[in-house]
Amino acid sequence: MENLGKLITTARKLNNIGRWANEFLHQRSSVAEHSFSVAQIAQLLGLIEEENGKSIDWKTLYRKALNHDIPEAVMGDVISTTKNSNAEVKKALSLVEETLVEDNLLNCISEPYKSIYRQIIFDGKDESTEGLILSAADNIDALIECIQEIKLSNQEPFLEKYGYILEKIKSINLYSAGYFVENILPYIINNCEALKNK
Repeated sequence: MENLGKLITTARKLNNIGRWANEFLHQRSSVAEHSFSVAQIAQLLGLIEEENGKSIDWKTLYRKALNHDIPEAVMGDVISTTKNSNAEVKKALSLVEETLVEDNLLNCISEPYKSIYRQIIFDGKDESTEGLILSAADNIDALIECIQEIKLSNQEPFLEKYGYILEKIKSINLYSAGYFVENILPYIINNCEALKNK
């Protein structure tokens, strides 16, 4: 049975799934809002890479950015620190995620769309330029969410998270990640006293 409507209704669930579920927030955002921001940031990073000589597969980049959180519509937002606590947990969660997406979404769709969407949904962060851009964009949006909370005097635990995420961005081997840290981030934190000396 070809049930492509299931894809649309499942993706719309991201509107109601909150970010940072285990933290007090002054300003809540949904996974859908985050995904849109990640796509915008990925586009900017891709343009910076392209202007500095890298070849970008734009179709791949947009697909990765727009779809990287679709599994969360099926299993909810798993906190990053839990997801990445160790290799075994990460592998187990990845298997659970794949199984749930397969059982609750992909099995409702007929071929050829089932295979196409399996590839789209699970083609996320990897060592390709586009995968690294997605990783940087995802972390940059999380960093901006931390900055917003810090500006609203929600410094505990977001100052620590800010430092951790900033180091992750700095470790990504992309010109655009370094460019963001050196040239864009200062503008974003300009009126945030708690971060001026960080």
